[in-house]
Amino acid sequence: MAEKILVDIAGKVLSSLGSYAIQHIGLPSDVKGKLRKMETNISTIKNVLLDAQEQQMSNRAVKEWLERLKLVLYDAEDLLDEVATETKRSQVETHNSLMRKVHHFFTSSNTLVFRYVVGRKITDIGKRIDEIVSQMHAFKFVVKLVERPVQINRREETFSFANTQTIIGRDADKEKLVRLLLSPGDEKNVAIIPIVGMGGLGKTTLAQFVYNDDRIQKHFTKRLWVCVSNNFDVKRILIQLLQAGDPNWDTSYINEGLEQLQNRVRHLLCKDKFLLFLDDVWNDDRVEWKKLEDLLITQARGSRIIVTTRSKMVASIVITSTVEPYELRGLSNNECLDILVKWAFKEGDESKHPNLVNIGKDIVEKCGGVPLAARTLGAFLFSKTNEQDWLFVRDSEMWAIVQKENDILPILRLSYDQMPSCLKHCFAYCSLFEKDEVIYGTKLIYAWMALGFVQFVDTKDELEDIGEGYILELVRRSFLERHYTVRSHFFINPVKREKYKMHDLVHDLAQHVAGNEFLTIKRPITEAIPETVRHVSFGLNTYCWFRRPLMEAEKLRTIVYRGDTDWTTLRSPWEPAIARFRSLRVLEGLGFPENIGKLKLLRYISTNAPANLPNTLCKLLNLQYLDLSGSYVPQLPEDFCKLISLRFLGLTTTLTRLPKEGIGRLTSLRTLFFYYCFNLESLGEGIEHLSCLRDLSIQRCSKLVSLTAGFRHLTSLERLEIRDCESLNLLDDDDLKGLRSLKKLELSLLPRLVNLPKGLLDAAATLTQLEINSCENFTTPSESVLPNLLPLQSLTIQFCPKVASLPEGMQRLTKLQDLWIIGCSLNTGRYLDGGEDWLKIAHVPNIIIDEY
Repeated sequence: MAEKILVDIAGKVLSSLGSYAIQHIGLPSDVKGKLRKMETNISTIKNVLLDAQEQQMSNRAVKEWLERLKLVLYDAEDLLDEVATETKRSQVETHNSLMRKVHHFFTSSNTLVFRYVVGRKITDIGKRIDEIVSQMHAFKFVVKLVERPVQINRREETFSFANTQTIIGRDADKEKLVRLLLSPGDEKNVAIIPIVGMGGLGKTTLAQFVYNDDRIQKHFTKRLWVCVSNNFDVKRILIQLLQAGDPNWDTSYINEGLEQLQNRVRHLLCKDKFLLFLDDVWNDDRVEWKKLEDLLITQARGSRIIVTTRSKMVASIVITSTVEPYELRGLSNNECLDILVKWAFKEGDESKHPNLVNIGKDIVEKCGGVPLAARTLGAFLFSKTNEQDWLFVRDSEMWAIVQKENDILPILRLSYDQMPSCLKHCFAYCSLFEKDEVIYGTKLIYAWMALGFVQFVDTKDELEDIGEGYILELVRRSFLERHYTVRSHFFINPVKREKYKMHDLVHDLAQHVAGNEFLTIKRPITEAIPETVRHVSFGLNTYCWFRRPLMEAEKLRTIVYRGDTDWTTLRSPWEPAIARFRSLRVLEGLGFPENIGKLKLLRYISTNAPANLPNTLCKLLNLQYLDLSGSYVPQLPEDFCKLISLRFLGLTTTLTRLPKEGIGRLTSLRTLFFYYCFNLESLGEGIEHLSCLRDLSIQRCSKLVSLTAGFRHLTSLERLEIRDCESLNLLDDDDLKGLRSLKKLELSLLPRLVNLPKGLLDAAATLTQLEINSCENFTTPSESVLPNLLPLQSLTIQFCPKVASLPEGMQRLTKLQDLWIIGCSLNTGRYLDGGEDWLKIAHVPNIIIDEY
């Protein structure tokens, strides 16, 4: 995995070597010469990395060379990041022009030591790179500036036959699909139905099961099977179609062009009602797909096409019918046990080994409902009747068990190999989570950002949006699954809005590809941590004690601790240890030692420790993410406004009002959460300066009386949540005024809310989602406001007992898709088809109205 990002790391280092800061640091001429040589060497190395990447698959020495290169590039990246940080510090601490800032900083006497240290590190790194270059010449790499497509191992070609008597656990799925295929549907076109699910779940097996069903054979004149796999070539697929369906197939067809082949296929399919199976489709290029689709969907009416794929994106591209893609689910543990027993024993032998079958019941827990995993483990245990062998499998991670080409992890690895390189490191980072642990999307995105995994494509894009796109792509590829829980309108930490989980087998794959750079500690550390490790997490039940092996791993970039913490016992070893981790970017689950300001490269802090924030925290000029939404901060440090890079702030505080300049000068903020601030009476001055703020949540601030006048200047705000603020008054028509980018608004548990403020009309061109919950005195959405919110797509009003009707003009909300009125006092009969008020909402596709 690591070598995939080496080109990017080398590119970052080269960019930093050419930056203003490093060029004007005031280094001696001989050190500047070493910098120029380092730049030349890294540029030379970068040019051969593509060849080295290919050779390392068959040459272990090259692989080890790449590992050494990665270590020295990481050190160079740390050094250059530190220089850039010091430049940033000078910009904060002076009010003069940029040239004078940098000149003053780099010529003042207090930087002589810093320049000396930087020079010494440059000399050391330069020597290591010289050695890398010397070894590089010995390998005789070839310069390659354009990456040759990486050869991705294909799974073995599939076919239509299956012994249906041996298929376990898919009878219900087969029946659903057969009924779907035999139903009349849209007889004017050829319907395409995708079966989607992660690798190893049994999509191909289910397709074979359907293909061989007697009813299918009678209903369709032609049945055809094409294994597409990752090489989506229209000509190849057409040739396979002709091979499968043309009794007059001639090998000379292979040499024909697309025009002749498509004519043959159209002639083959034009009269017969056919059922075509396109198995294992990976192509997510819609243009390429349309070339094939256009040939197929205009054929005989009533024909059907089944597409099996791992990707939700592919499913969304190929589907033509109104039927949703068929999402295949996992098997039960009992069904997985049947598969494991079938592959582990000769028929009938399982009855001779009841003790092994009992252990098998525990083993199938790690299969997560995936039949291929059960088959892999069963085949591994075949002919093994020693109980210790079965206990080994039970107690081992899946990736530690020997895997053959068509076993579960190699099959899943195919999906990983298809990932863009920007996603591979993001996915490997997920190995730091525990199995079945809830992953919070917001935290994950900011951790990726802190580590430099989120890459700009267009400088106009926000990093947070790019990171959200990464998560969506991992979901589409079945590497992450959305985790839904029953939603409560009380006590929702905004950090935890979006939740995800990883299938256990996907987690095994993440650990496998993470290699030696990521480490999860599940027991007390007694041995030295390998120098290649850069990211460490502690298991949920592991006590985080900073023993010598951990303290010696000084180049860690990530330390994550999610267990319950006794802060009185943890603080003592933690405080002196912190200064060692000068490369740290991500710190989660630990407190704030007084010397935290020494971690200059730190970009992410999340803690629920009781927090008297040290003023040294404000030296962290790279800090982007600070989550204190559980720490009950008594006051903000004096220099809090110096955190100029902060993009996310979650705050739980006992303050009555925020300091005058405490928040307003944090102009990089994109997200601001106030959570459980029981004493907060005012948001203070300066909020109007947060021109980049996109997401604001105010929760459980029971003494907050009003929103500041500065609210109207939050012109970039897209999402606003106000929840459980019992004293908040929104009666003024100017409340919520000026929010011209607002897309989502939620108002919950606000007893003084009576109507929608007229100021909300400033969001009339952008608001798409409005939710009002448990506001006991809210009467009805105003006729002068709600019907003018024309982009509105979703409207929810819940548990507002004084809401007895919907306003006139609801018909104007032509984009409204979802209307939920629950626990109110509406007369339900009036809003049913034919009722007096039905015409107000008749245009809305999805309606739920439930009386109080």
